[in-house]
Order: sequence, then C-alpha cells, then structure tokens
Amino acid sequence: MTIKNELIQEQDGSIINVSSQDDTELKHIVDGNEKLKFATRHNTYKGDSQFSHRVARIPLIVVEQMMRDGVWNDPERMKAWLNDPANAAFRTTKGKV
Repeated sequence: MTIKNELIQEQDGSIINVSSQDDTELKHIVDGNEKLKFATRHNTYKGDSQFSHRVARIPLIVVEQMMRDGVWNDPERMKAWLNDPANAAFRTTKGKV
C-alpha cells in the first residue's frame, strides 16, 4: 500500500501537496475488513485494555488525513471515529470500541 504524493504549484506561487492511493487497494482493505467481521473469533470488541486483537484496518491515505485532523494521536477522538457508522467499512469487528 503506497501513497502517491504530487506537488502542484499554483499560479500565485503557492504549492499544494496532493495525496492519492489506488482505489483497488482501498477496495481490497474494505472487502477484507467485511470478511474479518464474520470470520474471526474476535468478532466483537470486549473493551480489553491489552489491545490484544485488531479492531480496524485503515488505509494509509485515511490515516494521513486523520493525522492532519488530529484524530490519529488522540485516543478519545480515535474511539469516536472508529464508532462512527460512516467509518464502519474500516472496522474488523462488530460492536463498539
């Protein structure tokens, strides 16, 4: 999984960094996550504090955006992000974190 970065110079001289990731890689992650929700013995998060099993697989392009938004290093915001139904495709377990 690689992220392609491209620098674009605007007419006013400013530079924009554009990041992208191949759609097939994103689809592969989302499809795999859906299978994992039903194929593992850890199909529901139990709230353990040991972090002993995976609860999500998130594409690098989304992680990059989460870092920019301040979600990635904030446990409370990360928990809310993972529990948001809009992000369910990235979860590998059912239930709430």
